[in-house]
Amino acid sequence: MKKISVIIPTYNNPKELCLTLDSILPQRFPLKDLEVLVADDGSDMRATVEPYANQLDVKYFWQEDKGFRPGSARNMGIRAAEGKLCLFLDSGVIVTSSCLEEHWRLYQENGEKLVIIGYIYGNDLKSDLDEMRQIIDTNDPDDAAAVMARKNMLDGRERDYAQLGDELFAWPAPWLVLWSLHFSVPTAFLRGNNIYFDDYFCTWGCEDNDLGIQLHEKGGKFLLARDAQAIHYPAKMRSYDRLHNDPDFRAGWLKNKEYLKGKWSGHPIVELWLTQGGGAVKDLSKKEFKEEKG
Repeated sequence: MKKISVIIPTYNNPKELCLTLDSILPQRFPLKDLEVLVADDGSDMRATVEPYANQLDVKYFWQEDKGFRPGSARNMGIRAAEGKLCLFLDSGVIVTSSCLEEHWRLYQENGEKLVIIGYIYGNDLKSDLDEMRQIIDTNDPDDAAAVMARKNMLDGRERDYAQLGDELFAWPAPWLVLWSLHFSVPTAFLRGNNIYFDDYFCTWGCEDNDLGIQLHEKGGKFLLARDAQAIHYPAKMRSYDRLHNDPDFRAGWLKNKEYLKGKWSGHPIVELWLTQGGGAVKDLSKKEFKEEKG
């Protein structure tokens, strides 16, 4: 049995997929204990994947193009996974050399209900996209992460960690920071509780939070893994910018929010998040965290 199954959804971007696969090759974690499951959301990336078969245990899966369905693509990986731990990376996420080793160490130390939130440099809202690309293109992943750390090109969730602390397991709603870019969950926990990405989502947004809510409801212990480091190679435009400048993109996100509101109707924290936003949940979290501390 493999130890880690790396699940990578992809769509019609060979460069980003190669960046992710290339970063896996020099991992300190033994490649013999690893499988890579590339889940194609309706394009044709098989020719990009095939050359890696000489160096990795890599498998290619394909689903029909019915819109933006990376969640459904990831489900193909969950169902096929032979590893004890499913590690989810988006195409274009570049892992540092000790990243997989750290995920495995934390899994071994913390048990079967662990939800590991990996660290991502450069997915904040203030870092310059062209500068990030230049850093990534001219350095290996470890050096690029070090440069980005020095330049304060940090994980976009740092504002949440600063407000609520790194002890995610103490938050009432740690699923707020489950972003699909980089996280891991034991395979048995997912499949044993029938936890999968909801196939409803065919536009951007909310599918990762929905999975996080499912995991939390089943007793998942969320853990921030600052030493499991990766970098997100920036797209031409951030999703946040598209959300505020592309009416069709925003409409899809709003539709997903309405669906989620109906699915989790009666869940007080989910309803608070969907009606009043993340700030209201963070205020609640700060209050409860303060009371718990004394």
